[in-house]
Amino acid sequence: MNTFTTKSTPLLGRSGDNDSSDSKSPSTTTSHAISKRELTQLENFGISALAPSIAVLFTNPFDTVKVRLQLQGEFVKSREPGRNGKEIVRVSEKVYKSSLDCLVKTFRHEGIRGLQKGLFPAILKESSKNIFRLGLYDPILNAMHPLSYPGEASTAPAWKRMIAGATCGAMGAISANPFELIKTRLQSNASGGLAVGNQYAYKGTFSALRTIISNDGFSTLYRGSMISIARSMLGSAANLTTYSLLKDHARNNWDAQDGIMLDMMSSLVSAFVSVVVMNPMDVVRIRLYNRSSQSTSQSTLQSCRHIFTTEGPLAFYKGFSTHFMRIGPHFTLTFVFLGMLKRYLIEGSPTSHPSSKTTSSHVLHPKDESLAAPSSSSSSPTPSLAAGVIARREEQL
Repeated sequence: MNTFTTKSTPLLGRSGDNDSSDSKSPSTTTSHAISKRELTQLENFGISALAPSIAVLFTNPFDTVKVRLQLQGEFVKSREPGRNGKEIVRVSEKVYKSSLDCLVKTFRHEGIRGLQKGLFPAILKESSKNIFRLGLYDPILNAMHPLSYPGEASTAPAWKRMIAGATCGAMGAISANPFELIKTRLQSNASGGLAVGNQYAYKGTFSALRTIISNDGFSTLYRGSMISIARSMLGSAANLTTYSLLKDHARNNWDAQDGIMLDMMSSLVSAFVSVVVMNPMDVVRIRLYNRSSQSTSQSTLQSCRHIFTTEGPLAFYKGFSTHFMRIGPHFTLTFVFLGMLKRYLIEGSPTSHPSSKTTSSHVLHPKDESLAAPSSSSSSPTPSLAAGVIARREEQL
């Protein structure tokens, strides 16, 4: 999870290059052996917002399915006409049998536009949320547990990673809550027999903003924000801690290099852990988002109690498989794109010596620290092969 770096091999000049390199000191030669730079915080914010925004283009259909599955089967209180307004409890019709059934029915009746409902607020949600969630995780963790050098695989314990992840998750949830609410209402909107939950005739994101603020007030945009913050804190703590621990452990102990495969494996495992933690709160939050302001108001705890007593404990894991079908690919694509963007920005920068003929870029591992400092003796090789080459080169000079 920490900043990517590049490391160049020692520059071994040919015999004809001695004249141009005689004036270089051993420390100067060694300084070119390792070249690395950190991303600026502005670059970090930019790619932290861009990577999940690209990922959501591919995963939004599964989010639409998840929302509809979590809304169906809800026990709703209503007043029966003609009987003194007596309050009764009815069950919303179960329209979809499974995740696949919901996916097929939505595509058959609404097409790809139906599956991609709420895409624009989803992009706004992901970018506004992950500027904080991803963009501040490394800086906060590194402040709590400083690195020896940029790009080092962190050795921070799990509790520090969880604090950093929970802090970033809380900030991200606050910034993204209005877009999450609008996205949910747009995704739940369906025609005819496919409709579940309350239906809102919004024409788009900005139409929804105007309608909600004018009819229900600005505070409605932050409905469910407490459960959203709790969900994001626990989810981000689980996701970022699991991801960074797996990745740093692989780099520290298995000599793994940063790359797409390591990003994919770490993010997929972290996604499963995140869904286990988040799904119960996600069900409650979806119900709160979709609830009309004219319906009976319930607090978060009342909603939890209501779901537990009327639908049973398993109701908190409604849509679990679809939630993972959405979160798994989304987290995987997010961290893969994030890693690719970081490596592109760093490796695309001029970090090697201009006279370099042959260089290779890979990740700096903690065990390579012997390369970061000049050899104390230019006549005796170090155990490291690369350091020995540098020592022999210095001896020739």
